[in-house]
This record gives sequence, structure tokens and C-alpha cells, in this order.
Amino acid sequence: MKKKMGICLAVIMLILITLTACAPDTTQLAKEEFSQYYNGKNEVVLIIDEDLYFEDHILDGDQLSPSIYYESMIVHNNSLYYLSVECSNFNLSTDRFNIVSCDYRGNNTNIIFSKDIYTSKRVDFEIHGKAFYIQYVKNEISYIVKYDVTTNTYEDIASGKNCSLSSYDFNDEPSQYTIELVENPQPKEHGKFYITDSISGITKIVDDVLLKEAGYIESMEKFGYGPIRYDISNGHILLTYQISAGDGWNFPHLVFEYDFESNTLEYKLLAFPYDSVPIEIVYIG
Repeated sequence: MKKKMGICLAVIMLILITLTACAPDTTQLAKEEFSQYYNGKNEVVLIIDEDLYFEDHILDGDQLSPSIYYESMIVHNNSLYYLSVECSNFNLSTDRFNIVSCDYRGNNTNIIFSKDIYTSKRVDFEIHGKAFYIQYVKNEISYIVKYDVTTNTYEDIASGKNCSLSSYDFNDEPSQYTIELVENPQPKEHGKFYITDSISGITKIVDDVLLKEAGYIESMEKFGYGPIRYDISNGHILLTYQISAGDGWNFPHLVFEYDFESNTLEYKLLAFPYDSVPIEIVYIG
């Protein structure tokens, strides 16, 4: 019975692979369709692992540094900042960590901060706002340090045997807006976003009506679409749709910026990352 089930699963997988291989690749077709709305500025970037998807190019993090830490990107003032580590050639110890900057093309690389730590433990980190919070252990004592890229300042903020990033209070600022995503309830409907201003209590809806008013509905209907996520990044509301385009293996993310006061949408990015998680969508202005 198990053998028959295994054969059936193999046949199903073969059929799916065959169907995917036969399906047309509409990645470039979709990029060309939405490029008409591009304003010539890279204002939003999609980050997945060490890869960055801009509107006009993709930056492969492997080109930056072989020791780059995944998901360690901060975008600020037309520059990228990332965390890299230098390890001993003979064991798994970490000799030092570096904060490195470069431009959006990966050029003009510069180590802006470096610290020797010489630890046999893993270096952990989190990003909050425009700062790296880095934890390392040395002589059984845990240290948390902070590097702020807006001020280019380094700070020792905590230490102790029980000190950890997971228990540290970062005091992230809450957003003025709350957002609810409603997925496609019917095949001919395309879902919507409910956006509420917590100060005024006013709620506005982003749906097909607004997409039509903004002039994007015709392009989106060529492929089929539906909302998949929202982000509030650096004070900007970013609404993301999935469209039925691609090569069958990538995951289209169509990003608009929504202005609550004017109730308008503006196209910012169409990216086709190789996976759907973990993804960060950032407004870089």
C-alpha cells in the first residue's frame, strides 16, 4: 500500500512539474506592463535573506560579502548597511563583526565600524528602526550592543549572564494607522484594505474603486490580483498585491504607497522574489 501511495505521489509531482514547465513565463510581460507607472526613483525595496529587489535592479547580497548575515539590511540616506562577521579559519569562533555600508548597486563598500569580540558562541542580532542590536557571549557573559546608522554611533547597552535580545525592551513606536486586510471573498472580487487613523477614528477603504480611480485597474486585470500584505515603513503605508504572473516558481509582489490624507495610491515596485517568506518591504524615499 505504501509503495502504491509513493508511486501516486511521484506521478502527481511529475504532472505538477510538467504543467509548470509548460506554463508561459509572464515575469517580463508583467514588468513591462507596470514599468509605465515607474517614476524613475527607487523608493521601495523588497528584502529577502541577503537579496534586495529594487524597481530597476536586483542586488545579490552574495556579491557584497561572503560573511554577510542574512536579513541584516538597513536602508538609510541612499545607502545600504549590513552586518558581516569574520571567523577563525580553524574553528567556529567569531573574531569580529563589522557594520558595512555600500550604495544601492553594491558599490562603494566601506567598513564604517568594526569590533573584535573573539567568541566561540554565535552572534545574534535584531534590527529596530535604523539600528543594529547585536548580542555576543564572551567568558560566559552576554553583551548587547547597539549601532545606529543615522548617527554612526556605537553604544554598550546591556550585559550579564542572563542578558538576551529576546527579553530586551526596544520601545518600538506604535503606528498612527491600523490596517485590516480582507482577502478575495468571491472569484470576481479582489479583496480590500481597511485603514483606520487611530487619532481621528476615520476608516478608509482601498479596493477596486480606488484602483480604478488611480488608473491601475486595467493593468491588474490583465493578470488577476488580490491583496496579500501591508506594511507601515518609515511612516509610509505600503499595500502589496499578488498578481497571477511569473514563471511558476517566483512570487510576484506588487507594491503601492497609500496616502491616507489624499486617499490616493501610487505605484512603487513590482518584484518577483524566489520565495514568499521571510520578506521585508521597506520605504527608502
